[in-house]
Amino acid sequence: MATVGRKKAVVDLPKWKFHGTFAWIVWMLIHIMSLVGYRNKVVAFLDWMSNYFTYDRPLGLIIRPYNRKE
Repeated sequence: MATVGRKKAVVDLPKWKFHGTFAWIVWMLIHIMSLVGYRNKVVAFLDWMSNYFTYDRPLGLIIRPYNRKE
């Protein structure tokens, strides 16, 4: 299983293969259900929904200060 983008994913299981929005929903549900604890599931789901509706994209960069040697 892999997400490709917004409402796009692929699922390749031994008996089933599908893609698109349905695969994206399956990916989301399986990942939510694999979290431990009800509170973690709710917080993750609300965070994902917030990001979905606000188009908020987390920035995955690690920025280090530039140490200029003089």
